[in-house]
Amino acid sequence: MVAVVLRAGLRYEGFQACGCGREPKFRPRTRAQVRARRIAAARTGVPLAEVLGRVEPMEAR
Repeated sequence: MVAVVLRAGLRYEGFQACGCGREPKFRPRTRAQVRARRIAAARTGVPLAEVLGRVEPMEAR
């Protein structure tokens, strides 16, 4: 899962060690989540990188 996210150009960024950083963004944690987002990207024509960052893969932005 991490490789798919990194290949899409997304990063795992968020909280700083001091606790003053940004809120972490959603990233898929399971193969099922990655699979659902790949299907959603193919069906909608939205780039995979954008869909991987969504909590709900079919939501419109």
